[in-house]
Amino acid sequence: MKIVDPSSPVEPIICLAHRLESIANKYIFQPMGLSSTSMKILKLLKNRGPLTASKLIEITGATKSNLSQRLNFLEKENHILRTYASDKKDKRKVLIELTLTGKKMMLGIEKRLQKAQISFEKKFSEKEIAQHKAFIKKLNSILDSEESELEKIFKF
Repeated sequence: MKIVDPSSPVEPIICLAHRLESIANKYIFQPMGLSSTSMKILKLLKNRGPLTASKLIEITGATKSNLSQRLNFLEKENHILRTYASDKKDKRKVLIELTLTGKKMMLGIEKRLQKAQISFEKKFSEKEIAQHKAFIKKLNSILDSEESELEKIFKF
């Protein structure tokens, strides 16, 4: 059995990701009345256009109940619109899209993120930023290709 090196980058990356999400929630999403899951949904809809709830679950990894709660909230706040199939009975045939209010919300969030990005970037050299982007790109690629393997390892 292979022994994991305690200096492996995985644990600090997980801790950093959690910390960044907490900071983003505190200073960006919560002041705008959103959760990180709601933000992910809005961003996906902005970038990919209308999606089904099933596709959003697949992409975000959210549970059906959590996604349902988030969609209900976003619809109540007029950030999204659900377009049902003509018979309105089959909820699987629902497309979810951003409303004008949702698009404006995303612009506000993007402005807040841009301020944070500018603040952080001032503290790094161009070389450090390029290395960071390369590392993140490679890490995402590894995660994309290895996620099914992780699922097998951690299945209970």
